[in-house]
Parts: sequence; structure tokens; C-alpha cells
Amino acid sequence: MGGERARRPAGLPSTKDGGGGAVKVALVQQFPYGRAVADNVELARRYAREAAAHGADVVVFPEMWNIGYQLPDAEEAASPRFRAWAAVTQAEYLSGTARTAVEAGLAIVATYLEATADGLRNAAALVDRSGEIVLRYAKVHLATFAGESVLQAGTGFPVADLALSGGRRVRAGVLLCYDRVFPDAAGALARAGAELVLVPNAGPLCENRLWQVRTRAFEHKLAVAVANYPGHGHSIVCDGIAFGEDGAPRDHTVLLAGDRPQTLVADIPLAALRAYRAAQPWGTPAPESSIAG
Repeated sequence: MGGERARRPAGLPSTKDGGGGAVKVALVQQFPYGRAVADNVELARRYAREAAAHGADVVVFPEMWNIGYQLPDAEEAASPRFRAWAAVTQAEYLSGTARTAVEAGLAIVATYLEATADGLRNAAALVDRSGEIVLRYAKVHLATFAGESVLQAGTGFPVADLALSGGRRVRAGVLLCYDRVFPDAAGALARAGAELVLVPNAGPLCENRLWQVRTRAFEHKLAVAVANYPGHGHSIVCDGIAFGEDGAPRDHTVLLAGDRPQTLVADIPLAALRAYRAAQPWGTPAPESSIAG
């Protein structure tokens, strides 16, 4: 497991109230084998087991990891044969992910090219530790300037109550890469009660883009975890607790990776985040249906 530039800020609020303990999120900043989906299933199993050995509750892979973010071109997207291949590989990848989740005993954010009756989508599935898909998401804000114009956009921002070990639960949502730029995306998840936003990424995260991630976490009182490919680098986790118990501002960046291949695990203090969300007046109000423990 890598630890490059990983850090734990001081000054957390009290965890006496709110329940939930901590959630350990693993970020797989690694390369897959291009469009070799069967090999990627085995590689994902290796990284998931590695994350589980370090106590992770959930592991996040970069965007469209099942085919290495090798986007289809216009000819492929229009081809019934290619779309049939995408459907088969999608099923293969998700079934492999379900087996891995059960074997490793942790939740997985699986990312893949999805085939639908209307076309192809950039998609993710949140698979719980029992192997059940509890959330499916298709990218809403497509990067049409970067080859995604041949894909179909998703239409909403679902959340799911994710069961963790020891009877713990967290309400989670998923965004994909360019979605993180738009305040409406994280806002929709916040209004639905999300506490944790998991973001598979496939693109450069410069300092300005990293500040967008920090801002999404701050303005909505959310924990945000972004898993990126090597080279682009800077996978990042923010716990969303922008002020300490004494009211002083704090760096809520829990982890910031370099650009080399590595797998990292970050602790998100869920109990402290819940206490902070309940106490602080700013940001998107959490609905009454939010999980309390």
C-alpha cells in the first residue's frame, strides 16, 4: 500500500455524539489491462484483497476501469456487434466484482462501459460486501470535449444506504470524473442525505481541480473520495469537516496522493462528520431521513 503525501489533519470535532465510527476508503490508483476485461477482473480482485487486508470498508476504482477508459469511437458506438460485446463484458465484470466483494468482505465501486437499449453509457455500480448491487449510476455530465460525445448521459443522482461490517451504515452516492466540477451534482446527493461521495476519475487533477473537490466537500458537509489513474495522479480524500470543535478552520484533506501507481486507504471519521453536520448552520441541510448510526 502506498502512503505518498497521505496525511491526517489535526483538530477533529468531538465524536461523542452521532455514532458510526470511522469508514476506511481505499483508492486504487493503478492501471488495468486496457480492454482485456477478464484480466481486469482478476486485477481488481488482487487490489480489493490488498485493500481489505488493510482494513478497508469500501474500495474505489478509477473511471471506466473495466476497459481502461479506452473510449469507443463513433463507429464502435453505432455498431450492434460492439454494443453486444460491451453488454457481455459488462456482465462479466459485474459478476466478477460481486464475487470479489464477497471474498474480500468489502464494498466496491466498479466502473465500466455500460450497454443499454439506447446506446452506451459511462457507468458505475456500488456493490456491497454481500455482492449485491445497491446503486447504479450513469455519468450525467459527459466530457463531450474529451471523446464522450458518443455516449448517452445519465439522468439522476441516486444514493444508497451502504451496510458495513459491525452493523455500521453510511449513506453514499457516486459521481464520475467531470460530474465533480458541477455544484448541482454534489448538491443533489447532499439533498438526498449522502454523507459519503465516491468519485472514480480519469483526468488530470491540478491544484484548481483539487480545490473544486475540497469545495464540494466543504459546501455540502460531505466526505468526498476521488480515485484517479496514475500519471494524472492526486487521488484525494476530504472528510468535509472544515472547522474544528473550537471553531478554527482546519485542512479537511485527509489524503492527497502523488502520481505513481499505488493503492491507499484513508480514514473518514463518520461519527465526527455526523456531529459536524448536525451542529453547523452552513451548507446543504441534511434531510431528516439521513442515517443516524
